[in-house]
Amino acid sequence: MKGTLIGFALIIIIGVLVPFTAGNFAIRLATDIVIFAILASSWNIIGGYTGYASFGNIVFFGVGAYATAVLMSKAGLGFYPALILSGLIAGLYGFAIGFPILRLKGHYFAIATLGLAEATKALVQNLGLTEGNSGMYLPMPEMGIDASYMFFYFNALGILLILLVIMYFILNTKLGYGFVAIREDEDAADSIGINTTIFKSISFGLSGLFTGMAGSVYAYQQGFIKPEPVFIVTKTVKMIVMAVFGGVGSLFGPVIGAVSIELIANYLSEHFLVIHTIFFGTIIILAVIFAPKGIMDIITARKKIGLSYFLENIRKNRV
Repeated sequence: MKGTLIGFALIIIIGVLVPFTAGNFAIRLATDIVIFAILASSWNIIGGYTGYASFGNIVFFGVGAYATAVLMSKAGLGFYPALILSGLIAGLYGFAIGFPILRLKGHYFAIATLGLAEATKALVQNLGLTEGNSGMYLPMPEMGIDASYMFFYFNALGILLILLVIMYFILNTKLGYGFVAIREDEDAADSIGINTTIFKSISFGLSGLFTGMAGSVYAYQQGFIKPEPVFIVTKTVKMIVMAVFGGVGSLFGPVIGAVSIELIANYLSEHFLVIHTIFFGTIIILAVIFAPKGIMDIITARKKIGLSYFLENIRKNRV
């Protein structure tokens, strides 16, 4: 409990101070980091707590982005009604498709989620409502440049905090215990009366809800969206890497992972333009080998962190 309160306090204090101590470029970078923190934390709901590694979570990001574009540009709604409705649409989409797709397990489930993302992208590319591959323009925010940077940053930060607070309380309820029980042993969870189909679908729906809201903020921030950028599968890979790097199955791990990965990537791209991807990949590989449980495990480890800690991780994972 104490550690959780400290975690929330740090996110709020640092999150509020960042835009007032940095320029617009840094605020834009911070906004991107927070959006990825939402994506990684949302993936963590289905992948970390429930144990179903989805490789198609980007579908909810795209659905949220396009729902906002349609609601604002064609239905004339303001941003906040569009944001809420877009999140709900993406969440309901996740809940509905969860019933058939979550009957699959392992690599079958992963492949099915990839197929879902591609199928949804193809649908968007061929719908008149979404204007196909031509893309869609969104209304411009009626505010100055400096104010707009602040606006998008604080909206993203607010969504992240709401996500973390909701998940904190859910994890201490029957629903949260059900998620973890499914991850540890689904057959055993089913045998003690947990409706695994419903629980998994709720998990997928929650993941879709917040991923869709992140897509909504992204769409309004960009002002113009096309199918390819908002449905690109590499974003799913990135959110998974962030969750694993920070600590999958923990509340703050994906946030730490998102901040770490984005700052490392930004630094390397600035200082090692040609070979930054090699350095970046090497860092990820070393992190997975020596700390497979992520940075959160290092932070919360009760024993002293030293060479023995990393060697033990290697032995346990048979590297």
